[in-house]
Order: sequence, then C-alpha cells, then structure tokens
Amino acid sequence: MSDTYAPPPPPPSPQPIAPKAGNGLATAGFVVALLGFLGSFIPVINIGGIVLGVVGAVLAVVGLVKSRTTGSGKGLAIAGLVLGALAVVVGIVVNVAFVSAVDDALNEATGTTVETPAATTDDTAPAADDDADEAAPAELGTSRDNPAPLGSAVTGGDWTVTINSVTPVEADSLGQTAAPGSALIAVNLTATYNGDDPQGATSWATVKLVTADGTTIDGLDGSTVFISENPFDSLSTVYGGGTVTGDQLLEVPAEWQSGVLAVSPDIASNDTFVAVQ
Repeated sequence: MSDTYAPPPPPPSPQPIAPKAGNGLATAGFVVALLGFLGSFIPVINIGGIVLGVVGAVLAVVGLVKSRTTGSGKGLAIAGLVLGALAVVVGIVVNVAFVSAVDDALNEATGTTVETPAATTDDTAPAADDDADEAAPAELGTSRDNPAPLGSAVTGGDWTVTINSVTPVEADSLGQTAAPGSALIAVNLTATYNGDDPQGATSWATVKLVTADGTTIDGLDGSTVFISENPFDSLSTVYGGGTVTGDQLLEVPAEWQSGVLAVSPDIASNDTFVAVQ
C-alpha cells in the first residue's frame, strides 16, 4: 500500500486584539484643567479659571478611577488633576495680589497726611515738648473722635489745606444773616498747590461742618448763599508752591462748637477731621 501525503493543517487564525476602552473623562478633565490653568494668571477674569480648574480636577479624579478598569487615560487624569489644583492656587494668589495692589493705589490716591501746628515749625526736627509728641499719632484726623487741632495742615493729592481759624460772623458781605436758631461761621483756610502742572491748577478744597449728631453741613445747604468779604477763590489758577487764602461761610446750628470740620484738600481725597477751636 502506497503512502499518501497529508497536507499539514492550516495555522490557526490570529485572534483580533480587542482595543482598549477609551477614557473620555480623563481627556476632558485634562483639557478643562489646562484651560483653567492658562486663565488663572489674569486678575479678576481668572475667577472663571478657578472654576474651570475645579471642574477639570473633578473630571480628572473620575477619569483616574475609570482608568483602573479601562487601562487608559491614567496619565491624562493625573495631569488634569495637577493642573486643576494649580489653577485654583495660582488664581487665588494672583487675585489676592491684585486686590492688594489696587487697595494700595486707592489709599495713595485718596489718603491724606496731617501736620500739626507744632510739627510745621520744623519739618526735620522732632517736636520739642511732650504735647507736640502726643499731637501727631498716625490716626490723627481720621475720625471725629480724634480730630486734628485747628491750624493743622492737611495734604492730599496735589494740595495742602491749612485751617487757619473758625470765627462766628454777624452777616455776610451782602448783609445776610443766619436763620433763627442758626449761626454763621467763617472758616479761613489756605490751599497750597504742590503739583507741577505747567498750566497750573485750581483748588478743589472743600470744608464742611459735621455736627455732634453726625449731620454734615456745607456751604450749599440752605436756601441762602452767603458771600464772604474775603471769599476763598477756588477759581484762581495757581502754580507750583502758589497759595489761595480766604473764607468759606457756613450756616450752622447755634451749638456748632461741639462739631468738627471735615476737610478734603483735593477732589479725590478722603475727609480729614479738624477741630473748630
């Protein structure tokens, strides 16, 4: 019997390799966190960056958990988690620094300084007596309970205003008198321009009386406009070092001595409180 040739069996067909399941949450978390991180460096706007950072971190955490079963996306999830945390931290730090810088700029623009009469006699030497030392704490003039003494020089912006005197007057230059139960006072002040505008400037100084009950009174209150014989001319242009001196008339309650003056040397300056006597 002759041998017959039997062909070898065909090789087994290769089994297809199943693709790894995708991890869209890890990818989404990374992309959202990256956008949040890039936006976290822009002040104020980075509030949105912080929100994106939080959302991205949450998606990345879910994607990291999912990567245990899918076997994919672990690296993107970790990167998204890190970027999301950085977006939050950087955004907060940038905003805090921005708010601090704005606050400092506003304080510089609106803040005032006070020199008492004793201090203005010698700007470089210390005060010669204990009373002068006690007269110029840093908070002097910042509240009605601690007004600067009469004669103090208040500096703010480009101007320095000195309240020279506060005196009652019977009538103004037109013979007008205060209403019954009220008094007319003349606040004499000097405004000095400290700026360097070659075109000069006009004074924006304002003086008001704040009564003991907290009511503010200025020269425009009431139905009568009083004209001083020596008015403070806020329309005159002065140049560096120039001054304007005159009176502002205020119609005030008869017990005005219990109040204080609120002095603002420049248009954007805070009020500084000065005693009336």
